[in-house]
Amino acid sequence: MHLRVLTILLLIKNTIFSQKDKKIGVPYSYCNWTNTSLNKTYYPTINDTCLFVVSTRNYDESKHEFVDYDYDTTGTLKYFALYYQGNNWTAVPYASLEELLNLKSSFKNLVVFTEGLGKTFTSGVDRATKLMRTYEVDEIFFDWPTDRPYMKPGKNIKVTFNVVPKVAVPYVRFLEEFQIYKISHPEKFKVVTLFFHSMGNLLLMYNLQNDRFKNIDPNLINTVILNAACVNQTRHKEWLDKLTFANRIYLTINDRDRNLRGASIIFGDHQLGEKPKKEFCEKAKYINFSNILSKEHNYFLMTEVLKEKPYLQQFYANIFEDKVPELNYPKTLIKKK
Repeated sequence: MHLRVLTILLLIKNTIFSQKDKKIGVPYSYCNWTNTSLNKTYYPTINDTCLFVVSTRNYDESKHEFVDYDYDTTGTLKYFALYYQGNNWTAVPYASLEELLNLKSSFKNLVVFTEGLGKTFTSGVDRATKLMRTYEVDEIFFDWPTDRPYMKPGKNIKVTFNVVPKVAVPYVRFLEEFQIYKISHPEKFKVVTLFFHSMGNLLLMYNLQNDRFKNIDPNLINTVILNAACVNQTRHKEWLDKLTFANRIYLTINDRDRNLRGASIIFGDHQLGEKPKKEFCEKAKYINFSNILSKEHNYFLMTEVLKEKPYLQQFYANIFEDKVPELNYPKTLIKKK
């Protein structure tokens, strides 16, 4: 058993940490600390795109790397507007979510995106940026620490898993702040989607289990997506039934997902995004991509996968526009090699 766990940890290490930026010693991404800066007086150009970030990390404006790799144990939320064009990002800090949301006169299709394991601040921003570019949406990226380059992968997974219940608490506060703003400015919002990927779904699970969303309006969110959820599937109906603040719930599945198969060995249960079993939540749509995918875990952002399978990208695009997506994907859609 110990040999199997070690093998999986090595697999996850190779998957997550396969591309290192030798200059900075962390997983490579287009967005990194060499092309990201903090500038309180920055005025965006006409070509800039703006990503909103709500972070739970320690913040020190005196440092070039103004947020670090660890959770701020005070639970204080930090708010940034990240302006980018090409591969350059400029962060402007704000005192509140209200100030941040006031920057836009309206939101087309807003996605609130929460990432999973293996993300520093910059690699998370990189992925959030790619989501905006791929689907042409407005976005709030909820940032929490899931990669500590100074730790071995196994220790990092353990620390991340232990910090999730703590991070879940300020997530509720963020959503309540968003609710206050949306109620006060209903004309600014069209479609709002909560998108949880991989271990990011643990934030949703812990808050539902502890009934922390009781102050959230039933009509606040159009859709919640539990994407490739790295959450033990046993008795998931009990907590998912408590999700009452969205019109629709979609749960994506890939039985061959390599990352989730590894997690199922580490955490001792099949994962919700891999092989969910009865009892199922009647309010949720379980979308099984197993027939059209191989071992992919990040299929919603993988350029080659989306190019080869445009109907997969259309699935997410439809949800972000509050349209009913295609729900069944037969094997005949797999492109022959």
